[in-house]
Amino acid sequence: MKVNQLKSGAILSYVNLGIGTIIPMFYTPVMLRLMGQAEYGLYNLAASVTGYLSLITFGIGSAIVRYLTKLKTENDKEGFENMFGLFNVIFRVIALITLVAGIGLSAVVPYFYSDSLGQDIGRFQLLILLLSFNMFFSLVFTVYTSVVTVYEKFIFYQFMNILSTSLAPCFNIVVLFMGFQSIGLVLVSLVMMVASCLCYIYYVRNKLHIKPRYNNMPTSLIKEILLFSFWVFLANVVNQLYSTTDKLIIGAVPVLATTGVAIYNIGTTFTNIVLQLSMGVSSVLTPKVNTMVFSGSDNRQLTDLVIRIGRIQMYIVMIVVTGFIAFGRQFIQFWAGDGYQEAYWVALVTMIPACVPLVQGVALQIIVAQNRHRFRSLVYLGIAVGNVIGTYLLVNSFGIIGAAVVTGVANIIGQGFIMNWYYWKKIGLEIPRFWKSLLNITVCPIIMCVVFLIISYFVDFYNPAVMLAGIIVYTILFIVTQWRFAMNDYEKNIFRAPVMKVVNKFGKKEA
Repeated sequence: MKVNQLKSGAILSYVNLGIGTIIPMFYTPVMLRLMGQAEYGLYNLAASVTGYLSLITFGIGSAIVRYLTKLKTENDKEGFENMFGLFNVIFRVIALITLVAGIGLSAVVPYFYSDSLGQDIGRFQLLILLLSFNMFFSLVFTVYTSVVTVYEKFIFYQFMNILSTSLAPCFNIVVLFMGFQSIGLVLVSLVMMVASCLCYIYYVRNKLHIKPRYNNMPTSLIKEILLFSFWVFLANVVNQLYSTTDKLIIGAVPVLATTGVAIYNIGTTFTNIVLQLSMGVSSVLTPKVNTMVFSGSDNRQLTDLVIRIGRIQMYIVMIVVTGFIAFGRQFIQFWAGDGYQEAYWVALVTMIPACVPLVQGVALQIIVAQNRHRFRSLVYLGIAVGNVIGTYLLVNSFGIIGAAVVTGVANIIGQGFIMNWYYWKKIGLEIPRFWKSLLNITVCPIIMCVVFLIISYFVDFYNPAVMLAGIIVYTILFIVTQWRFAMNDYEKNIFRAPVMKVVNKFGKKEA
C-alpha cells in the first residue's frame, strides 16, 4: 500500500510539534530550577550570539530545495546528483568558515560583555566555542536533510525530528542533575547533531540511492545561485536581528544582563511555540509550492492554496494566542516560578503582531519559488534596522518591555501592512479574499477570550487545578464553536477521515 508522504508528514509534523510543546511544559520548569535564572540567561545569550554565524550561509540553504526540486521534476537524476555534489562542496566550505568565525567570536566577546557578565565571561566563551562546532556539523551535512525533503520523504524526516525532540530533554535533564549546567546542554546538542547527520547520510545513500557526484558539477550556476540567495540572505539578516538582537542588547546592560535575557527568552518562547505550530503544515508544502510555480499555476490557484493552508494555521494561532491572553499570567507563574511576571507582556507584544505572517507562510514560499523575494528582503532589512535602533534607545529606560514593544511595532508595519500590499498589488495574490475567508475564524475566540478575562477577576486561575479546568473548558468551547460556525467541509474532513478509518477497521473486524 502506497503511503501518502505529504499527509503523513503533515500529521507527524504536528505530532512532533505536540511533543515539542508538551515536553517543555514539564522540562523547562525543571531546567530553570536546576540551572537558575542567571545560568539560563547565560546559555540563551550564548545561543543568540552564535546564531549570527548562520548568516555566513548567505541564504544558500533556500536555494538547495529550489534547484534540486527543479531537477527532480525534470527527472534528471544525473543532474540532480551533480547539483547535490556542488551544494555539498559549497556547504563544506561555509562550515569551515563558520567554525573559524566562531573561534574568533569566542575570542572577542569579552570586549562587549565583560562588564555585564563579570566572572562568567570564561564560561560564556566556552559556550560560544561549543555552539560553533555544533553549527559546523549541521552545515556539513545540511544538504542531505534537504534531499530528504525534496524527495518528500516526510515520514523519515518527521520521525527524526520526533526522536530528537523526545530524547534531547531527557539527556539534558541527566546532565543537569550531574551538575554540568549549560556546558552539558551544549555537549548533548552536539552529540545528537552528529548522530542525526549520520542517520540522514545513511538514508539518502542506502534508501534513496542518491549520491553526490563531484566530477561534473554545474559550477556555472554558482553565480545564479548566489544572486538568488542574496535576497534570502537579507531576509535571514532580518530574522536574526528580530530573533536575537534584543537579547544581545539586553545582555550588555549591566542592570539587566543574564536575568533580563532569561525573562525575555521565557516571553518569546511562547511566541516561538505559535510560530512552530502554525508553520507545521506549510513547512511540508515547499516542494508542492515550487512544483506549482514551475508548472505555471495561475494566481487564483496559488491564492486558493494560501487560503486553504492559512485557514488551518489560523485555527492553531487563534486557540494558542487567545488562550494565552486569557491564562498566560497564571500559567507563567505556575510554570516558570517567581521573577518572570514581565515575560507575559513580552509574549503578548511580540506574539500578536507575529500572527499576520504566521498565517501567510505559503505566500512567502510562493515569492521565493518565483524568485521575487527581493522586495520583502529590503523591506524587512529596513524595519529590522529600525528595530535595533529603537531597542537600543528604549531598553535602558523601559527595560525588556521597551525592547519587545519596538519589535512588535516593527512586525505590524513590515510583515503586516507593507507585505500584504506587496502580495496583493505586485504578486497578484487575492489578499482581500484571503483575509475575508479567515475572518469568521476569529470571532468566537475573541469573544471567548474577553469573557474568560472577565471571569478571571472572580475565579482564582492561579490555583493550578482551577487553571487546568479553565483551559480544558476553553479548549472544548473553542472546538465546538469553530466546528459549528467557522469550519468548512474540507476542514471538517481532515478530522473526520482518520476517525472514519478507525471506525471502519473495527467494523470489519467485528464482521
